[in-house]
Amino acid sequence: MKALQIDRYATLDDLQVRDVDDPAPGKDDDVLVAIEAAGVNPSDVGIALGRFPSATLPRILGRDFAGRVVDGPTDLIGKNVWGSGGGELGLTRDGAHAQYIRLPRDAVAIRPADLSAEQAAAMGVPFVTAWSTLVDVAQLQPGEWAIISGANGAVGSAAAQIARALGANVIGLVRDEREAASVAQLGLDVVARTDRNDLADVVRTATNGKLANVALNVVGAPIFEQLLGALGIGGRMVVISAAAGREVTLDLFALYRAEQRLIGFDSAKFSLREVATILTKLDPLLESRALAPPTIAERFPLARAPEAYRRVAGGASGKVIITPPMSP
Repeated sequence: MKALQIDRYATLDDLQVRDVDDPAPGKDDDVLVAIEAAGVNPSDVGIALGRFPSATLPRILGRDFAGRVVDGPTDLIGKNVWGSGGGELGLTRDGAHAQYIRLPRDAVAIRPADLSAEQAAAMGVPFVTAWSTLVDVAQLQPGEWAIISGANGAVGSAAAQIARALGANVIGLVRDEREAASVAQLGLDVVARTDRNDLADVVRTATNGKLANVALNVVGAPIFEQLLGALGIGGRMVVISAAAGREVTLDLFALYRAEQRLIGFDSAKFSLREVATILTKLDPLLESRALAPPTIAERFPLARAPEAYRRVAGGASGKVIITPPMSP
């Protein structure tokens, strides 16, 4: 089969689609999935460049996929499924940027009928991360106020939708006027901009001075102080990235007096089974249209997968999808 496989870390210009062996037979309850579409995430780019110490080589890349079961338990053959990698696909186990992938049956979820393969492939990492962060970690409740930084990005827009679906009030934090315009369709209660440095004022006005209950930090150090200052008594900040900076100054007196919590979260530590369970939890919200898949910005055939990686690395607006050729 064809696959985007690496056996060393180099530049994105060195990526190549290769002929590799078909996935070897596994356990009796394993499923062989013919990939119909696979998403390309910034984390995929990071893996290709050697930024994930847990990765082992050689490795087929790719964390998010949707496809059809072509071999495995009889009750699953022919089913449309989707899945995402957690801490395994593309890292310690061959991933989805290939024509086929073989996985344990509990690593795939049945794809909602109204969700196309491309839409499903675009949702995995962003929606799994957003759901886990807000529901499992921050324990966001109906009626609470949540600040979602990077609301125009894949994880941020997913988090904004999920927060709204949970009955929370949502404040989007973006960089500038252009990004503010791009989140208009998310139904945010209010938008703040870092170029105006207006987060505290926006949150104070929106909450009648009570401030926010939850803040999602997808950036790192540059917005840490702003987010913490916009949290009220008992507020929780979840940090999922330090891409823009790792070190911050923290006033412990203010932190404990406000009974606030700082929580780090890494979705790359999830097992395949845990990820599939989260995808299943999204079903009711997708069926009710409370959640919508992200916009597909560009589609690339598997033969042009290296180009897709370069587009993501260059900051593509919207999701980039790889569509492997289907085999009989």
